[in-house]
Amino acid sequence: MTKDLLVVEGLSKRFGGLLAVSDVSLRLRQGEIHAVIGPNGAGKSSLINLLSGDLSVSAGRVLLEGKDVTGEAPHRRCRAGIGRSYQKTTIFHERTVLDNVRLAAQSARHNTLAMRRVRSVEMETEAAALAALQETGLADRATTVARQMSHGEQRQLEVAMVLATKPKVLLLDEPLAGMGHSEAKRMAEVIRGLAVGRGILLVEHDMDIVFAIADRLTVMADGQVIASGAVEEVRRNAKVRAAYLGETEDGA
Repeated sequence: MTKDLLVVEGLSKRFGGLLAVSDVSLRLRQGEIHAVIGPNGAGKSSLINLLSGDLSVSAGRVLLEGKDVTGEAPHRRCRAGIGRSYQKTTIFHERTVLDNVRLAAQSARHNTLAMRRVRSVEMETEAAALAALQETGLADRATTVARQMSHGEQRQLEVAMVLATKPKVLLLDEPLAGMGHSEAKRMAEVIRGLAVGRGILLVEHDMDIVFAIADRLTVMADGQVIASGAVEEVRRNAKVRAAYLGETEDGA
């Protein structure tokens, strides 16, 4: 049985009178892609922000490999093993692909310059960056300036930057946004490969891709979970068909 990497218990976020996320619980296992879907305003991105520490929690807990990280700052969660991407690409456009990934790798180190020789740290950082490029299919683009890449390649680069921090859990917030069919298909293949030895929580609107690569599915509406489980099980759920997939109970 694969172990739980991330456990979310009763997570809620309130903005004044608005309950953006309400009592959400889920588990992310090692080697699994767990997709979170739902209409706009369902609370998906707010959930990702709560898990990464970009938003503070109003109620509930976030456990990483059994350790409570609910009160930890984003940089501490990153160093503990939670990496995330954003809806909007956040890269250094004037730097090379390798420079971008190298900088990300450096950001995850624990005061390494004070603890070890500079050369040793540089070698470790370089190795992490090159490994991330290899895993995301960008090894042959290492010397390319980021602004010269296509939108899809820039999204791949952002994922590589997250990967260079050596996460156990990847939080991917709409990584296929703005891509054409061929780029989306290529990115989906990359994501599928990244699940080996890790856990991926994926927020995505492309249902064809979600159904093709996800192992488990959680559906949100109005900040709440309305269904969660194996993909085919959730697809057959009447509440999901009515609230999100636009089908009636008879499948019409």
